[in-house]
Amino acid sequence: MPVPAAVAAALRAHHLFESLGEELLARALLRAEIVALDAGQLLFQRGERAAWFFVVLEGEIKLALQSRTGEEKIVERLLPGHSFAEALMFIEVPVYPLAAIAVQPSRLVRIEAAGYVAMLRESPDACLRLLADLSRRLHARIREIEELTLESATRRVARHLLELAPLDAPVPVEVVLDESRQMLASRLAMKPETLSRILRSLSDLGAIRVEGRSITLLDRQALQAA
Repeated sequence: MPVPAAVAAALRAHHLFESLGEELLARALLRAEIVALDAGQLLFQRGERAAWFFVVLEGEIKLALQSRTGEEKIVERLLPGHSFAEALMFIEVPVYPLAAIAVQPSRLVRIEAAGYVAMLRESPDACLRLLADLSRRLHARIREIEELTLESATRRVARHLLELAPLDAPVPVEVVLDESRQMLASRLAMKPETLSRILRSLSDLGAIRVEGRSITLLDRQALQAA
Protein backbone atom coordinates (compact mmCIF):
# COMPACT_ATOMS: atom_id res chain seq x y z
CA MET A 1 0.00 0.00 0.00
CA PRO A 2 1.60 3.34 -1.03
CA VAL A 3 2.09 6.15 1.46
CA PRO A 4 -0.83 8.64 1.39
CA ALA A 5 -0.27 12.37 1.51
CA ALA A 6 -1.32 12.70 5.18
CA VAL A 7 1.20 10.06 6.24
CA ALA A 8 3.93 11.69 4.13
CA ALA A 9 3.24 14.97 5.92
CA ALA A 10 3.57 13.26 9.32
CA LEU A 11 6.86 11.64 8.31
CA ARG A 12 8.18 14.99 7.11
CA ALA A 13 8.11 16.14 10.76
CA HIS A 14 9.77 12.96 12.07
CA HIS A 15 13.40 13.30 13.12
CA LEU A 16 14.49 10.59 10.65
CA PHE A 17 13.11 12.55 7.70
CA GLU A 18 12.93 16.24 8.52
CA SER A 19 16.54 16.88 7.44
CA LEU A 20 16.31 15.10 4.10
CA GLY A 21 14.76 17.94 2.13
CA GLU A 22 11.78 17.63 -0.18
CA GLU A 23 13.56 15.88 -3.04
CA LEU A 24 15.28 13.29 -0.89
CA LEU A 25 12.14 12.74 1.19
CA ALA A 26 10.12 12.10 -1.96
CA ARG A 27 12.68 9.55 -3.10
CA ALA A 28 12.66 7.82 0.28
CA LEU A 29 8.87 7.62 0.31
CA LEU A 30 8.84 5.97 -3.11
CA ARG A 31 10.26 2.92 -1.33
CA ALA A 32 7.94 3.13 1.69
CA GLU A 33 4.76 1.14 2.31
CA ILE A 34 1.90 1.10 4.82
CA VAL A 35 1.58 -2.06 6.93
CA ALA A 36 -1.61 -2.88 8.86
CA LEU A 37 -1.53 -5.43 11.69
CA ASP A 38 -4.19 -7.04 13.85
CA ALA A 39 -3.70 -7.37 17.60
CA GLY A 40 -1.24 -10.16 18.29
CA GLN A 41 0.01 -10.30 14.70
CA LEU A 42 3.72 -10.81 14.13
CA LEU A 43 5.51 -8.13 12.11
CA PHE A 44 8.85 -9.92 11.99
CA GLN A 45 10.58 -12.71 13.84
CA ARG A 46 14.00 -12.71 15.44
CA GLY A 47 16.63 -13.77 12.92
CA GLU A 48 14.80 -12.54 9.82
CA ARG A 49 16.75 -10.42 7.38
CA ALA A 50 16.32 -6.75 8.28
CA ALA A 51 15.53 -5.14 4.94
CA TRP A 52 13.13 -2.55 6.44
CA PHE A 53 12.83 -0.17 9.35
CA PHE A 54 9.53 1.14 10.68
CA VAL A 55 7.63 4.13 12.07
CA VAL A 56 4.48 3.53 14.13
CA LEU A 57 1.47 5.52 12.93
CA GLU A 58 -1.31 4.03 15.06
CA GLY A 59 -1.59 1.40 17.78
CA GLU A 60 1.26 -0.17 19.71
CA ILE A 61 4.10 -2.57 18.89
CA LYS A 62 6.18 -4.56 21.34
CA LEU A 63 9.74 -5.73 20.74
CA ALA A 64 10.34 -8.96 22.59
CA LEU A 65 12.63 -11.90 23.14
CA GLN A 66 10.75 -15.19 22.98
CA SER A 67 12.02 -18.50 24.33
CA ARG A 68 11.24 -21.93 22.93
CA THR A 69 9.15 -22.63 26.03
CA GLY A 70 6.87 -19.68 25.26
CA GLU A 71 8.27 -17.23 27.80
CA GLU A 72 8.58 -13.64 26.64
CA LYS A 73 10.72 -10.69 27.71
CA ILE A 74 9.39 -7.36 26.45
CA VAL A 75 12.33 -5.11 25.64
CA GLU A 76 10.45 -2.04 24.41
CA ARG A 77 6.94 -0.70 23.79
CA LEU A 78 6.54 1.44 20.69
CA LEU A 79 3.74 4.00 20.39
CA PRO A 80 2.73 6.33 17.53
CA GLY A 81 5.70 8.40 16.37
CA HIS A 82 8.29 5.86 17.51
CA SER A 83 10.67 4.35 14.97
CA PHE A 84 12.53 1.08 15.27
CA ALA A 85 15.08 -1.17 13.52
CA GLU A 86 16.79 1.78 11.83
CA ALA A 87 20.15 1.06 13.50
CA LEU A 88 20.31 -2.31 11.73
CA MET A 89 20.79 -0.67 8.33
CA PHE A 90 24.44 -0.06 9.20
CA ILE A 91 25.22 -3.75 9.83
CA GLU A 92 26.84 -5.67 6.98
CA VAL A 93 24.40 -8.60 7.20
CA PRO A 94 21.45 -7.16 9.14
CA VAL A 95 18.97 -9.42 10.92
CA TYR A 96 16.28 -8.50 13.43
CA PRO A 97 17.52 -9.34 16.97
CA LEU A 98 13.99 -9.28 18.43
CA ALA A 99 10.46 -10.18 17.43
CA ALA A 100 8.01 -7.33 16.73
CA ILE A 101 4.35 -7.98 17.57
CA ALA A 102 1.28 -5.77 17.49
CA VAL A 103 -0.21 -5.27 20.95
CA GLN A 104 -3.37 -3.79 19.42
CA PRO A 105 -4.55 -3.10 15.87
CA SER A 106 -1.75 -0.99 14.41
CA ARG A 107 -0.59 0.82 11.29
CA LEU A 108 3.06 1.40 10.44
CA VAL A 109 5.19 2.75 7.65
CA ARG A 110 7.99 0.47 6.55
CA ILE A 111 10.93 2.07 4.76
CA GLU A 112 13.49 0.22 2.71
CA ALA A 113 16.78 0.43 4.63
CA ALA A 114 19.08 0.38 1.58
CA GLY A 115 17.22 3.26 -0.03
CA TYR A 116 17.35 5.31 3.16
CA VAL A 117 21.10 4.76 3.53
CA ALA A 118 21.50 6.13 0.01
CA MET A 119 19.59 9.24 1.13
CA LEU A 120 21.87 9.65 4.15
CA ARG A 121 24.93 9.82 1.89
CA GLU A 122 23.46 13.03 0.49
CA SER A 123 22.34 14.61 3.78
CA PRO A 124 24.94 15.14 6.56
CA ASP A 125 22.29 16.82 8.75
CA ALA A 126 20.12 13.71 8.64
CA CYS A 127 23.15 11.59 9.56
CA LEU A 128 23.84 13.71 12.63
CA ARG A 129 20.20 13.60 13.78
CA LEU A 130 20.12 9.83 13.40
CA LEU A 131 23.39 9.46 15.35
CA ALA A 132 22.02 11.65 18.15
CA ASP A 133 18.86 9.55 18.38
CA LEU A 134 20.80 6.27 18.39
CA SER A 135 23.07 7.66 21.12
CA ARG A 136 20.07 8.56 23.31
CA ARG A 137 18.65 5.07 22.86
CA LEU A 138 21.99 3.46 23.72
CA HIS A 139 22.21 5.39 26.98
CA ALA A 140 18.59 4.48 27.79
CA ARG A 141 19.36 0.77 27.26
CA ILE A 142 22.45 1.05 29.48
CA ARG A 143 20.35 2.61 32.26
CA GLU A 144 17.75 -0.13 31.86
CA ILE A 145 20.39 -2.88 32.09
CA GLU A 146 21.78 -1.28 35.25
CA GLU A 147 18.32 -1.12 36.80
CA LEU A 148 17.43 -4.70 35.90
CA THR A 149 20.71 -6.18 37.12
CA LEU A 150 21.47 -4.07 40.20
CA GLU A 151 18.01 -3.41 41.66
CA SER A 152 15.78 -5.83 43.52
CA ALA A 153 12.36 -6.72 42.06
CA THR A 154 10.60 -4.66 44.76
CA ARG A 155 12.77 -1.64 44.06
CA ARG A 156 12.03 -1.87 40.31
CA VAL A 157 8.28 -1.90 40.96
CA ALA A 158 8.44 0.94 43.48
CA ARG A 159 10.58 3.06 41.15
CA HIS A 160 8.19 2.45 38.25
CA LEU A 161 5.19 3.55 40.32
CA LEU A 162 7.00 6.68 41.50
CA GLU A 163 7.90 7.56 37.90
CA LEU A 164 4.23 7.39 36.89
CA ALA A 165 3.23 10.15 39.32
CA PRO A 166 4.35 13.79 38.97
CA LEU A 167 6.93 14.71 41.61
CA ASP A 168 4.92 17.69 42.81
CA ALA A 169 1.59 15.81 43.00
CA PRO A 170 0.37 15.60 46.61
CA VAL A 171 -0.51 12.16 47.96
CA PRO A 172 -2.76 10.35 47.67
CA VAL A 173 -2.32 10.41 43.89
CA GLU A 174 -3.84 7.92 41.48
CA VAL A 175 -1.91 6.47 38.55
CA VAL A 176 -3.25 4.10 35.91
CA LEU A 177 -1.13 1.39 34.33
CA ASP A 178 -1.30 1.71 30.53
CA GLU A 179 -0.37 -1.95 30.02
CA SER A 180 -1.40 -5.30 31.43
CA ARG A 181 0.34 -6.68 34.49
CA GLN A 182 1.79 -9.43 32.33
CA MET A 183 3.39 -6.88 29.99
CA LEU A 184 4.64 -4.75 32.89
CA ALA A 185 6.11 -7.79 34.61
CA SER A 186 7.93 -8.73 31.42
CA ARG A 187 9.38 -5.24 31.03
CA LEU A 188 10.52 -5.26 34.68
CA ALA A 189 12.14 -8.70 34.20
CA MET A 190 9.94 -10.67 36.60
CA LYS A 191 7.09 -13.14 36.50
CA PRO A 192 3.49 -11.83 36.75
CA GLU A 193 3.00 -13.64 40.06
CA THR A 194 6.09 -11.88 41.45
CA LEU A 195 4.67 -8.51 40.42
CA SER A 196 1.32 -9.33 42.03
CA ARG A 197 3.08 -10.43 45.24
CA ILE A 198 5.09 -7.18 45.37
CA LEU A 199 2.00 -5.05 44.80
CA ARG A 200 0.24 -6.89 47.66
CA SER A 201 3.27 -6.35 49.88
CA LEU A 202 3.40 -2.63 49.12
CA SER A 203 -0.34 -2.45 49.74
CA ASP A 204 0.04 -4.19 53.11
CA LEU A 205 2.72 -1.61 54.00
CA GLY A 206 0.20 1.15 53.35
CA ALA A 207 2.31 2.57 50.51
CA ILE A 208 -0.29 1.99 47.77
CA ARG A 209 -3.88 0.92 47.15
CA VAL A 210 -4.52 -1.33 44.15
CA GLU A 211 -7.78 -1.53 42.20
CA GLY A 212 -7.16 -3.31 38.91
CA ARG A 213 -4.92 -1.10 36.76
CA SER A 214 -5.62 1.87 39.03
CA ILE A 215 -3.00 2.30 41.75
CA THR A 216 -3.19 5.04 44.38
CA LEU A 217 0.11 6.16 45.87
CA LEU A 218 -0.54 6.74 49.57
CA ASP A 219 2.99 7.15 50.97
CA ARG A 220 5.89 8.30 48.78
CA GLN A 221 8.42 7.82 51.55
CA ALA A 222 7.39 4.20 52.03
CA LEU A 223 7.77 3.59 48.30
CA GLN A 224 11.16 5.28 48.25
CA ALA A 225 12.25 3.21 51.23
CA ALA A 226 11.15 0.04 49.39
